[in-house]
Amino acid sequence: ATPRSSARQLVREALERYGLNPDDFGQFALCDVVGRPGGGGAAWQGEHLREVGDWERPLVLQELWKPKAGWSRRFEIRRRQELDRGGD
Repeated sequence: ATPRSSARQLVREALERYGLNPDDFGQFALCDVVGRPGGGGAAWQGEHLREVGDWERPLVLQELWKPKAGWSRRFEIRRRQELDRGGD
């Protein structure tokens, strides 16, 4: 991934890396998830999820916007079907 990589390109690459058909990229979306690390060994807890536009550049987003102290962000790939239902 480079700062010039689009969300669409990253989804295709991830699908291919995990042995899935990269041509199915339209069924998946890259999501920007902000949350808090769990304390005492608890799992990371996502609080806010936003679908990244296909042509947005995630590494530029990461460079330009930093979460407040105590918060962190990560990018996750989700099925668009789940996002349409509002599930996470």
